[in-house]
Amino acid sequence: MLFLIWELLLLLNSAAIGFAERVELFWDIGRLNISRDGYNTWDSICVNNAVPIPPVHVTQGDVLVLNVRNSLDVPTAVHAHGIYHNYTDYYDGAEMVTECGIPPGENFTYIIDTTTQAGDLWIHGHVHSQLTDGFRTPFIIHEKVKPTTYDKDEVLYFEDWNERTFEDMVAIDAKLKLANIPPLYRTMLINGVNANTSKSLHFEPRKRYRLRIMSLSTSSWIKFRMPGHTMHVISKDGVEAVPMEVDGLDLGPGQRVSIIVTAHDTAEFNYMYNVTLYANFIPLYPGLMPRHYSGLI
Repeated sequence: MLFLIWELLLLLNSAAIGFAERVELFWDIGRLNISRDGYNTWDSICVNNAVPIPPVHVTQGDVLVLNVRNSLDVPTAVHAHGIYHNYTDYYDGAEMVTECGIPPGENFTYIIDTTTQAGDLWIHGHVHSQLTDGFRTPFIIHEKVKPTTYDKDEVLYFEDWNERTFEDMVAIDAKLKLANIPPLYRTMLINGVNANTSKSLHFEPRKRYRLRIMSLSTSSWIKFRMPGHTMHVISKDGVEAVPMEVDGLDLGPGQRVSIIVTAHDTAEFNYMYNVTLYANFIPLYPGLMPRHYSGLI
């Protein structure tokens, strides 16, 4: 009897996939020697020899087919953070938990069905420190029916960024600690680039915006504010929420919040959003911790 139920579930899942849109991507995972923060140059993890890794967008019900080639010299694995993977845990991408990882020079295809989910998720490497070294990007599953009305949809994601690869940072910080010297401090990337050179949001007067605010950081926290604007939270970590007015957001690593913001009546003046990068386990130092950034609206 249990076997028949299992077979029926598989058939129903296959039928749902059969009517869905197929979104197929090809990712060659490697490293690229580049300065992403405008200060430090080192071998960032990249996809198809480019950074930042493009955000992934699908519509609820689509099937994401992610073909991965591992061009690193160590194993890798790809985790879609927030996907339930009911009966498909072999695509979860948690190395040595649900899979052995993709060996160097080998390929693997992840198939992710989005029939039962929508919202703000993210994709990242799930082997050792690969997430920290740049293997991360937003994964947006757009609802077939909007949870509320808005005119435009924007993704704004933040990453903490090290001065060196994670392995190098661990070795350097250990030596600094022995010498009673503060550790190396992190900088921030906004939408994958140096936070000081990120693009403006370009709000249009009186338009309603859905902003998907995402922290893809490793261990730092993010404070987000939009002075002079009212923010209404409509979802948290990919789950719809009862709308709530807030004056700011405080996001830990991996947390995501969708907000609705209405632009002012005029574009005569420039408005700002403010972001603070901080971590309580790193000593305070003026200009370095916490770090403050701003962007134009």
